Amino acid sequence: MQANPFELSEQERNELAPNGSMLAGIAVGPAASAVWCVRDAVGGEPRGVTVMLAREIARRCLLSLQLVEFASSGDIVANADKGSWTLSFVPIDDERRRLVAVGPNYYLGVSTYLTRADEFRSVADVDASGVRVAGIAGTATFRSAQKSLHRASIEAIVSLDEAVARFRNREIEALALGKESILSLLADLKDCHAVEGHFHEAGTAVVVPKSHTHALVATTRMIEAMKVDGTIRRVFDENGMPHAAVAP
Repeated sequence: MQANPFELSEQERNELAPNGSMLAGIAVGPAASAVWCVRDAVGGEPRGVTVMLAREIARRCLLSLQLVEFASSGDIVANADKGSWTLSFVPIDDERRRLVAVGPNYYLGVSTYLTRADEFRSVADVDASGVRVAGIAGTATFRSAQKSLHRASIEAIVSLDEAVARFRNREIEALALGKESILSLLADLKDCHAVEGHFHEAGTAVVVPKSHTHALVATTRMIEAMKVDGTIRRVFDENGMPHAAVAP
């Protein structure tokens, strides 16, 4: 690792900030997690782990920053080749590795189901005939839930806001999400819980568009440095995620 991992070569700078501003793709919804951002109750601007990470990278690289909002991590990946973002943070699976250039994991997490506490106890309980499950379209969590369910039905919903609204209205019995996202929702959902166990575990990583090989080298240096110097741990703690695991 070079002396200053945030010192950019000309090629790295051109890919991260082609017009002088780094474009950070962020997923915005009603739940906070290592990926999802929420809106500030006062000003309405997005806040969360990925916002803080993007700001820290931009600050140390002496770049201006533009946050580009998306409905989900799947939406971010679907727009990877359109020039709308130059850096983002998403959960990783094999399908996504074909679509984006993947840097180091900064978070390790699991996905499970949000349900009403009196209806299901475990992941296995959810997979029963007549149970309606939903997940966020295009996400690694949805794909894993879809593969693991054999009796329950599962539906892809475009946005987390819509999915939560339909859960509240009892149109679905279970919502497939990352566990941290579920925990952040529970304060506003009476008598609900994250069921025991999980159906998906994966790292969440920094990503750049597939062809941006120089940006990938730069962001790899940066994330590893931020893990070592405690920045990522601090960002998790400041966002109410003291139990979130920083990837080794």
